[in-house]
Amino acid sequence: MQPNYPTQPMMPQFPTQPAYPVQPAYAQPQGPANPYANPYGVAPGAQQAPAVYGGPQQFPAGPATPPPPAGTLDGFFGQPSAGGGAAWKFNGKPIGTSYAGIVARPVTNADVRHQTNNAGQVQTYRDGRPKLVMVVPMQVQPSAEHPEGVATWWVKGQARDELARAMAEAGAPAGAPEAGAAIRVTLVGQRPVPNMNPANQYRVEYIRPSGAAPAPAPAYPVGRPQEEWVPEQAPAAQPMPQPIPQQQVPVAQPMPQPVAVQQAPQQVAEQPAAAPAGFNPEQAALFAKLTGQQTAQAA
Repeated sequence: MQPNYPTQPMMPQFPTQPAYPVQPAYAQPQGPANPYANPYGVAPGAQQAPAVYGGPQQFPAGPATPPPPAGTLDGFFGQPSAGGGAAWKFNGKPIGTSYAGIVARPVTNADVRHQTNNAGQVQTYRDGRPKLVMVVPMQVQPSAEHPEGVATWWVKGQARDELARAMAEAGAPAGAPEAGAAIRVTLVGQRPVPNMNPANQYRVEYIRPSGAAPAPAPAYPVGRPQEEWVPEQAPAAQPMPQPIPQQQVPVAQPMPQPVAVQQAPQQVAEQPAAAPAGFNPEQAALFAKLTGQQTAQAA
């Protein structure tokens, strides 16, 4: 006979929970592909750099361009002069080629320029100083090479030293050539230069303009008086004994022979050359003195 177990109490019944809609799943946001990723992959054992997300890398802005300097009157009038005619060209010319003319105006700092090579780069010395050239404006006699009667002389190198020598010989002050001075430049030879083209050698003739003031005398150092040079006294000469005069024997003189007189040929007076076009009488006289010509005086 089985025992009677007590009846288990029944579990309480709860109301059924309402069903809620299932929330959609959101995927993990993916960053943009690294534009700087290594296309060859990563070597075994090497650590890959973390990917960089975001926009392109920003670089700091460069320094602002400074404004152009303000213009001045000195800077305006110090600009290189335009024009001036073709330059006196000696390259490729035979030895003895020469040019002559009158300095057209005062030479200023605006006529000093930098020397450049064929590429337009400024040439410098070994210590970094730029090489300079002085462009002298010249008034010349019109020709096929200078039809307008104006030219320029580019002075540099040996021509600068020769110009200084000629000016000192003429009594001109040191510095740039004087306005109105007459100058003639002659190609006299060439000097070989290692690994470079031969350097032209010039002879310069310089005549100062009429009425130019004499160059100032060189100043002596201050604090020490200039010693005056006194020539040494030569010893007195001893009187020489007088020779005893000897009696001269008269010599018979030959009879003069008649000389035939020849009539000299009549010389034709040389006509003076006409003054260069565009030259005033003073400039024409200087030009004639420089070139050794005789110009006709204007009526």
